[in-house]
Amino acid sequence: MIRVLFVDDHEMVRIGVTAFLKTQKDIEVVGEAANGEEGVKMALDLRPDIILMDIVMDQMDGIEATKRIIESWPEAKIIMVTSFVDDDKVYPALEAGATSYLLKTSKASEIANAIRKTAKGESVFEQEVTNKMMAKMRGN
Repeated sequence: MIRVLFVDDHEMVRIGVTAFLKTQKDIEVVGEAANGEEGVKMALDLRPDIILMDIVMDQMDGIEATKRIIESWPEAKIIMVTSFVDDDKVYPALEAGATSYLLKTSKASEIANAIRKTAKGESVFEQEVTNKMMAKMRGN
């Protein structure tokens, strides 16, 4: 069973994604947090296999929360799930220690598959994010 913590300031997003994940036999949502500060505390208390982390949140954003989790628990596997593909979000999130990066436009099944792959040690990136990273590496 893959244990998941979901950190997002939008309650409806948490409710929807959590409801879908509960239909997956190999995934268990062990907690939900509404901001980065709560997310850090819950991550360090619960030690889930995967943390789904939004970026833009009140009190503490997902990038800072990711940094703090990784500083205390370097083995944590964090999937950023956000609406942003901007350079000022993608690269800082990865530098902070995020393992994977998805957009909120992803299908629920894609999020579930990303959870499974990330739990196995793989990194998963939304195609739009990969294209942006490749363009930057090529100097475009």
